[in-house]
Amino acid sequence: MKKLLLSLVFGASIASMNAQVLTNGDFEQAATPLLPGVATDCPGWGIGLYTMETVNAYAGSQSAKLMTIVDAATAAILQWPSDTIAGLMQQVVTGSWPNAGSLTLNFAYKHIVSAGDTAVVACQFVDTMGAGGNDDVLLFQAIGAFGGNSNGWQTASIPMDPIPGGMGTANSVIVLATSSIGAAFGTGNGIPNSTLWLDNVSIAGGVNVIELAASVNVYPNPTNGALTFDASEAISGVEIYGMDGKLALSATTTNVDITSLPNGIYHYSVMTVSGKVFKGKVSKI
Repeated sequence: MKKLLLSLVFGASIASMNAQVLTNGDFEQAATPLLPGVATDCPGWGIGLYTMETVNAYAGSQSAKLMTIVDAATAAILQWPSDTIAGLMQQVVTGSWPNAGSLTLNFAYKHIVSAGDTAVVACQFVDTMGAGGNDDVLLFQAIGAFGGNSNGWQTASIPMDPIPGGMGTANSVIVLATSSIGAAFGTGNGIPNSTLWLDNVSIAGGVNVIELAASVNVYPNPTNGALTFDASEAISGVEIYGMDGKLALSATTTNVDITSLPNGIYHYSVMTVSGKVFKGKVSKI
């Protein structure tokens, strides 16, 4: 299965992203402006189309600001295919990730996204296979999509979804964010003024987290209201999350009523009395 990496294309001035260790969204380090108001090199992330904002950060003194702009001169410098330039940042970290499926993508964010556009924060674990990018295999991914305006800073914790048919060893992780979804997926260049702020980005988890949803029986799925969670040991709690990573509801019983939630796909986390956590997805129809 081919890797579904959200690709970035830069010209001569921005040739590649730095593969530096992602350390809790390391936005507190001194950043170097490469193109005023457009491109930055921050040690915790590397080169990207974002700036650092020092007003009202979520934590510390500064956060990353990704904004879609219109600038023909900058587009020419970057060899960007359009005068509309989306805010982008990408981090690639290689190494061994033996428990990739049990991890979560965590971050603080706020956004003002233009009508018809979507901001994206994503994480992907891949097996690079060692023979070039074309044979890389996508194993797990977490994607948060955001539209409209947020009411100040919010936090998200998005679990990794296993990719059907994805088999291999997770030896590389890619974290990507963009103010306009079209730029990430190659379907367009976004809508001007879409803006995404990020802070406190991390990939975290624990050895007790079990990624295999088959360890819990959830029914009916899909459902139009009630869900029953049946595990091999006593359940202490259930949490339901939206695709944006925000907690939609929680319960301490094995029967959970999601009638009040909008139709769509949701992540669940089931906690047992022994400390195990089982994760999976359910659909509300």
